[in-house]
Amino acid sequence: MKRLRIRFLPTVAAVLAVLVAAELVLRAIGYSSLQWYRADRELGWALRPRLSGWFSEERRSFVRVNSAGQHDRDHPVDKPENVYRIAVLGDAYSEAMQVALQDSYWAQLPERLESCGFRPGKRIEVLNFGVKDYGTTQAYLVLEKAAMRYRPDLVLLQFSNGNDVRDNFYALDPIRGRPYFRLDARGELELDGSFASAQPYVSRVSHQRQLLTQIVDHSRVLQLARRVAIHLREMARGQTSAANEARDRDALTAPRDARWEEAWRVTEALIAKIGDVASRNGASTALVVVPFPFAVDPDLAQRERLRAEYGVADLTYPDRRVVSFARQHGMLGIMLAPRMQALAAATGSYLYGLNAGHWNELGHRAAAEIIARELCANPSW
Repeated sequence: MKRLRIRFLPTVAAVLAVLVAAELVLRAIGYSSLQWYRADRELGWALRPRLSGWFSEERRSFVRVNSAGQHDRDHPVDKPENVYRIAVLGDAYSEAMQVALQDSYWAQLPERLESCGFRPGKRIEVLNFGVKDYGTTQAYLVLEKAAMRYRPDLVLLQFSNGNDVRDNFYALDPIRGRPYFRLDARGELELDGSFASAQPYVSRVSHQRQLLTQIVDHSRVLQLARRVAIHLREMARGQTSAANEARDRDALTAPRDARWEEAWRVTEALIAKIGDVASRNGASTALVVVPFPFAVDPDLAQRERLRAEYGVADLTYPDRRVVSFARQHGMLGIMLAPRMQALAAATGSYLYGLNAGHWNELGHRAAAEIIARELCANPSW
């Protein structure tokens, strides 16, 4: 045994040397891939409070999560008398880790709204509750669980036309591991939180998993290994470009089967529920629809080629449907696609990041301008 240990000692030393060297190189080039999310029994996942570091997925930006678990600065729960509060609900477009905090669309709203006299004598304050991959189900639960504590005057629901409907329905959702609503025999929403007792979630909240997360927080090599493992797992689950294209195509058209019909019914019921909760608490609701990335591609030929590949004649079906539904239920419906498309075509600018990811600074600026213009045009609403 002693000879065996001596024999393998150089190999172990070499492996350790390589790992140390790799760690130093990754730190030198500024690589990091923190675990930004924690398991949440009610929502599936949520941002880890007080976590800060470099976000490098799509583009590099420094991110700080506040004490309440929001990509935002800290806000007191009690609202001052001279403040008009806007609570933003949404997914990665609102979470906005791809850009500096001040460049996010919602962070630009206060100055734009105050300059147009949206609420004279009031200071506009925006609170961001957006979290990556949240659907309308989680947006509604966040509104009731957290956002309403801050007494917002306006609830701004950001809706992604490419995935929010399927995210709200278990049979269509590629992610799983989250709560869902279904409609009972009376057409009422009924919450299914069974994910929290399933093995994948139980494993995520185990002491061993929590300890591993803390260890990985301090090692760039382990962060890289975790990132590679996630990528391989996504590939194994069929999250390939072909699979994603098929899902996107179904999301951009009128319902083609009973599953999509039901998913739309649940989604619209949730939107109405968000409006009801806001109204009962003295707040208005505005719904903003994020356009599909290639719908606002500045290259018309590229846009038409992608449209033909997807076999989708009208890329704005979900946009028009949810905006119409919102307006019928007393909400302000804002459709970003037409004006974003016009801006991209006129300037030749790309509003989305690498590989048609999420908005870059120009995309956030355009969204802020359009939303502010709509709100300013409806001061009494």
